[in-house]
Amino acid sequence: MKKILSIALVAVALTISLSSCNQKGGGAASSALTDSIAMKMGELFGTGYGQQLMADSTMNKTAFIKGLEKIMGIDATDNSYVAGLSVGMQLLNQLEGLKEQTGVAIDKKLLMDYFEKNLTNGAVDQNKMMELNGQVQEMIQRASAQLKLNDPKVIAKQKDGEEYLKKMVADSGFTKTASGLAYKVINEGAGKQFTDSDKVMIKYVGKHVDGSEFDSSHGQPRAFSTDRVVPGFAEMIKLMKPGMKVIAILPPALAYGETGSGANIDPNETLVFEMETVGLQDPNAAPKPGGPRGPRPAPGPGPRH
Repeated sequence: MKKILSIALVAVALTISLSSCNQKGGGAASSALTDSIAMKMGELFGTGYGQQLMADSTMNKTAFIKGLEKIMGIDATDNSYVAGLSVGMQLLNQLEGLKEQTGVAIDKKLLMDYFEKNLTNGAVDQNKMMELNGQVQEMIQRASAQLKLNDPKVIAKQKDGEEYLKKMVADSGFTKTASGLAYKVINEGAGKQFTDSDKVMIKYVGKHVDGSEFDSSHGQPRAFSTDRVVPGFAEMIKLMKPGMKVIAILPPALAYGETGSGANIDPNETLVFEMETVGLQDPNAAPKPGGPRGPRPAPGPGPRH
């Protein structure tokens, strides 16, 4: 389907017009003048949209004018119908935006079937609406991840991660745990190992297996607890002591799994973390604005917020 005609031309024209009138007049403008404005605006907008109509062979001018007249109120019609047109345009824009951003194509007929069934549900509290919205967002994320799984680049990156992990364990002195976590100790540190109940101050850098960086604490320690990070990061924390520094390799099942995380971490991607513990968080320390910027959970395996 072609994109809906842009309203940018209208917005720009009105912005220019309104910005030039910095104060209201005291009287009414003459009908001759307002008629002239109407004709000139019609010429401006008609010419502009005409260019777009000419460029889109699927557009029917007669149908376009009919729909426009309904919205403008020239063609007498039920306001409910106009409201439906307006909502339909919004929904269509959202569906097209969703497809462009995530690749997820929605069956419009199926959506409309359920739209109609639920239109007369009556009053619904805000919590229910938030729950529905959360479910939609989570399902879209999963659908987008499934599409990515078939992307040749994602498949190649998964294989690169598997080969990298295998090579590091074989050649570079890494220890591999029963879960699949691999780590190499750079500095042993001293004291007792951390536990699930500890909030640990950690400096870290997160990297892809090609060495490019996707996240970092920027040299400053951040507070982490094991229930608020991906499984591999949590396991590594409990293997560490104050002052310990390691390189940890997290296979997908211990990182962000088949969903990945945002634009930076692909599905089934192996991740590398350089981690250095500073010690336990001072219980009297004020939290830093925005909270820790570390590797937090995403939909997929492991703990959630």
